[in-house]
Amino acid sequence: MKSLFTDHQPVKVLKPKDAKEVQKIIKKANKDKTPLIPTSSGTNMQDTHLPNVKDAVMVDLSGMKGIYFDKKNRNAVVEPGVTFAELEKVCKKAGLRPLTAIDVPKDASVLSTYLEMMPLYDWPKYHPWEMLTMEGYRADGERFATGQMAMEQDRPDKYSWGVSFAQVARLFCLAQGTLGIITKVAVTLKTEASKKDVLYYSCRNINQATKVLKALVATEEPHEIFAVNKKYLAEYIGEKPSAGMAPWTVIVVNRGADQAEIAYKRKDMQAIAKQLGGKIETSIKGAPKAADAILAEIKLPTGADLHKKSGMGWTPIVTISTAAQIESCSKLIPKSSGTIIMPLQAGGCFYYQPDLRYRESEIEKVRKTYVGICTKMIKAGVTFPRPSALIADAVAKVNPANFKLLRSIKKAVDPKNIMNPGKLGL
Repeated sequence: MKSLFTDHQPVKVLKPKDAKEVQKIIKKANKDKTPLIPTSSGTNMQDTHLPNVKDAVMVDLSGMKGIYFDKKNRNAVVEPGVTFAELEKVCKKAGLRPLTAIDVPKDASVLSTYLEMMPLYDWPKYHPWEMLTMEGYRADGERFATGQMAMEQDRPDKYSWGVSFAQVARLFCLAQGTLGIITKVAVTLKTEASKKDVLYYSCRNINQATKVLKALVATEEPHEIFAVNKKYLAEYIGEKPSAGMAPWTVIVVNRGADQAEIAYKRKDMQAIAKQLGGKIETSIKGAPKAADAILAEIKLPTGADLHKKSGMGWTPIVTISTAAQIESCSKLIPKSSGTIIMPLQAGGCFYYQPDLRYRESEIEKVRKTYVGICTKMIKAGVTFPRPSALIADAVAKVNPANFKLLRSIKKAVDPKNIMNPGKLGL
C-alpha cells in the first residue's frame, strides 16, 4: 500500500524470535552496510516504520511477545510485540490498567508507542514517566541497558530500579531503531479506579478551548483532559455532527475510589467553569451514550479507523504548540478536518493534532497540502517532535544547532548509518 509519507518499501522482512536474533541481524547489517528499519505494529500515525531510502530491510519485532507482570509494584516488562490489548488483558485481572495513546489502536506495540513518545491520554496527570528502564542493542550490535536492567539481578522485581527519563536512554526515544533496537522496556501501570465521571465544557472557538484547558488542568485533578472540535467529537462518540454540538468541547475525565471523591472533583470543576464564564455539563445533547464511548476509546483506542471512512484517508499533523501558535495556525486547517488538543506542562504548551481527510487516490495532491501547511506552521514556530519524512529537512533547517548535535551522536553510535537512515527525532 502506498504511503503518504514515503514511496520506499522494504526489500525484505526479517522476523526475529528473540533479542539474540535481533543482535545477530544488527551485526550482520553492519558488515553488509544494510539499512535496517525496525517495526512492531506499524501504527504510529506517521509511517516511521517505513524506510526513507532504497534497499532497506524491515526488522519485524511483532513476534516478540514476552511479558513479565509485577502486580505488587504496578509495573510490567514488555517486549516489542506486546500490544495494548494484550497488556490490558493481563492488567484487568489485577485491577490495573496501561496508559493508552491518542489515536494509537489497541493492536499497537506498547514498547514502540512509549519509546516513540506518542501522546498518552494520561500525560496531563502523570506526565511522560511511563517508561522506567530499558534494554536493547546499539547500532553496532552491542548490548545496551539502563538502571537495574544493566546490572545483575538477584530477584526479578529489581528490573524497574532507575528511571530512564533523566538518563542517556532518552536519546533512544522518538524513533525505535535510530540509535539501536530496544527489545525490552519496563512500563508503569495505574490502578483502575472504580468510579469515573465524564464532564464537558462547550467552547465557541479554539482560543477559548485552550484557555479552559489551561485553567482546568492546573487543578491536577483530571486523569484525562483534552479538547476536540465538532468533527472529531462526532467520530469519537459515534454520532453525526449536530446543532447541539459546540464548535469545540473540552472533555474532562475524573477518576476516583468512591463517589465522594468524584463529587468533590466535579464541584471543583464547576466552580472554575463559573469563573471562566461558562459551565460544566454532564452530558452532550442528543448523545446519551457519549460518556461510555469516550471511556471505551480511552481504555482501548480505535486508531485511524475511528476517523476513516471507506475509500478515505486520514493523516494527523503531530505538533507541540503554544496557545498563540494554535490560534494562528488553526486558520491553515481545512474545515473538513478533525482536531484534538491536550494540555502539556500545566498548559504552558499543548499537544496539537489537526488532521487531513482525503481520497486515497489523491495522495500526491494531499502531500502538497500537508507540506504547505506544515511549512507555514514551522515558520510560526510550531514544534514537530518527530517530523515525518516529508518535512524532516525543513525542521532541521530551523533547528541547525540541535540537529548538528544529534547527528554527531548518531554518527558516533552508528558510523555506518545502517539504523533508520534519514530519521532523527527532536
